[in-house]
Amino acid sequence: MTTTSTPEASTRSRWTRQRVLDFLGENGFIVIFVLWCLFLELATQRFATEGNIFTVLRQAAIVSIVAIGETLVLLTGAMDVSLAAILGFSGIVTASLMTTANLPPWLACFGSIGAGGAIGLINGLVITKIKINPIIATLGMMSILTGLALMYTGGQSVYGPALDRIAFLSSGGIGPVKMPVLVMFALYALFYWVLSRTLFGAHLYAVGSNNKAAWLSGLRVERIRIVTFMLAGLLAGLGGVMQVARLGAASPTMGDEFLFPILTAVILGGVSLSGGKGRLFNVLIASIFLVTITNGMVLLDTSVNAQRVVSGVILIVALSLDRLRQRER
Repeated sequence: MTTTSTPEASTRSRWTRQRVLDFLGENGFIVIFVLWCLFLELATQRFATEGNIFTVLRQAAIVSIVAIGETLVLLTGAMDVSLAAILGFSGIVTASLMTTANLPPWLACFGSIGAGGAIGLINGLVITKIKINPIIATLGMMSILTGLALMYTGGQSVYGPALDRIAFLSSGGIGPVKMPVLVMFALYALFYWVLSRTLFGAHLYAVGSNNKAAWLSGLRVERIRIVTFMLAGLLAGLGGVMQVARLGAASPTMGDEFLFPILTAVILGGVSLSGGKGRLFNVLIASIFLVTITNGMVLLDTSVNAQRVVSGVILIVALSLDRLRQRER
């Protein structure tokens, strides 16, 4: 006797497979993260200590803050590869305003964050009004900002005693919880509320899910994307200020080290490259996960080159899961 599958059974099987792929794409890394932490706890004696845990959170703070902006952009179906360069450029602006122009710290910091927002606004206008591909447009902006920073500084770092006045943005805090960690959790709470409880958040998902349908329903798609790029620039500017506070100096290539971790955290967190799908909480966990990889390998006395290999593998796996999930739809 032969058996044939019914259309209902086929549909149910495809639905189940899609749910598995969705779960792996968005949450599979969390399982790996938990297993990795358990391994480090058993293999080392320092991983689960209070000092190391807060060190991991502090190291993850800047990447995770800028990753919020990249998440917002990706949710609309675009991508911004200039955020790391905006971070570095804003850092140069911060250090220059404080050491050369002798501006008060609060004014220099707000000016730098505003500069980041202005650059994000330019990105949004170029992409929506001139209709340039987001990756190409922001890649060009990345090159422009890096070139301007190198021209202004002559390839040298900007530093001085005046920068000590913003050191509290890195070393200050409440007990063992330092300021970057407090800012990180506050911003994630804020943007979680924005994405889950406001019309703007719903509009972001709508634009990313179906751009044309969102436009036909009356949403101002171009304005939403412009605002999103501007918010991403503001967050990158804040990241630049915090990095200067952490280092006590600013270099023209300061943002280079952040591009790969930012993109990896967002994609690993399950934010779809095609837009309209992703959870902000997962991006936070992914940012922390990436730092625990480096932290754990240092505790295990593993080489820096091996750390780069593992990070690259993680990014490829994350991209593969995203493509598998989209193919099954």
